[in-house]
Amino acid sequence: MYQDDALPRRPFLGLELRARPAEGVSEGLPVVRVAEGGAAALAGVRAGDRLLSLGGATVSEPRALVALVRGLVPGAPLHFEIVRDGARVTLPGKATPLPVEHIAGAEVRLGHVTVRGSWRQRTLLAIPTSGKPPFPGILFLSGLGTGSCELSQDPEDPMRQLLEGLAAAGIATMRVERSGVGDSEGPPCQTLGFFDELQGYYDANLALCHEPLVGDQVVFGHGLGGMMAPFLAGRGLNVRGVAVFGTTSHKWVDCMVRATRQQRVLAGMEGEELETYVAAWSEMYTSVCREGIFPRDVFARRPEFAWLEGTSCHGETMFGRHVSLFQEIERLELSALWRMTNVPVLVLHGSYDWAAAPDEGRMIADEIAAASPGRSRFVLLDKVAHDMRRHESLAQSFRNPRAGVRDEGLLRAVLEWLAHEGLVST
Repeated sequence: MYQDDALPRRPFLGLELRARPAEGVSEGLPVVRVAEGGAAALAGVRAGDRLLSLGGATVSEPRALVALVRGLVPGAPLHFEIVRDGARVTLPGKATPLPVEHIAGAEVRLGHVTVRGSWRQRTLLAIPTSGKPPFPGILFLSGLGTGSCELSQDPEDPMRQLLEGLAAAGIATMRVERSGVGDSEGPPCQTLGFFDELQGYYDANLALCHEPLVGDQVVFGHGLGGMMAPFLAGRGLNVRGVAVFGTTSHKWVDCMVRATRQQRVLAGMEGEELETYVAAWSEMYTSVCREGIFPRDVFARRPEFAWLEGTSCHGETMFGRHVSLFQEIERLELSALWRMTNVPVLVLHGSYDWAAAPDEGRMIADEIAAASPGRSRFVLLDKVAHDMRRHESLAQSFRNPRAGVRDEGLLRAVLEWLAHEGLVST
């Protein structure tokens, strides 16, 4: 299996920990699961142990592991201090590299792109194992979350199902790890703006153009990635089509106020409490995104808004991102960009999407069709939420998203559209 020797693979501990010590225990985080092939399993760590320290550094919470792991070098000695059956035990081992993920029907090739001539970001190119190259390729643009784009171990992961379905249809795919995430170098993605992130996708588009096994490209944007998609359609090379899922062309403040109201209603809020809640967040979004004020300064000026401060809004960040990202989005004229696209566009939206309402997706398709009839297609996926899973109800999709199940509608819609536009052979 191909690996990129130029950009090192990150270490793989293979540990799932509880967030806090067990009741009545003063130290050590309980080990819930140990993944096969990880450094922990190879050292002999077992589920049920309590992890005290890693490489001599005390582990007080699971998040502390993230910084520790990023500082490890694969192959270097690494010891685990644990408690097992009431006794302290030190297990010697070494840091092992994360295995390359497996996608049925494809060979995953690790590569990288150099962004702004400064840092390297990991790329994951999945080439179909059957069929004849050059394969049509899809470049994925990720949503707002800051986690790795590498696949989880969940066999029901919607992205895994989508990638495997595309591979079976003879379509190559590429994902790009954000700056500072996973194997990628560079500043943490939480500190970067919209156009900083977009640059990584431009560079990946160019890399795909030079990949001999890949032919025409289609861009697929999810959520935030859907807002970046029209830029790739306009400036990208060899882009023959664009597909988006769960995105909007609204101004960011307007989108967030709508989403906030929808989510609070689903949480059971109503009446004056609801109106007060939405009004406060509306003022916060406006102050930050339109007036350029940091959340910390809003809290200083408006102490009555202190109840809004938390992990989703503090300092210079909102929703885990630097506010410059949202300020740049707010200044975009996405409707105009969509009208100017000159390639076929597929707009997909789940009927249970509570992050961006279905009418926001339909509006994109309508705006494109008004400028160029027949160039857009809108597909509403019944009972599908923003997470690409099918749910029993809109309320369940919000309150218990893990109860969602796989849905073949998205893959089917993409393949039908690609065939209709002549972007894949049938």
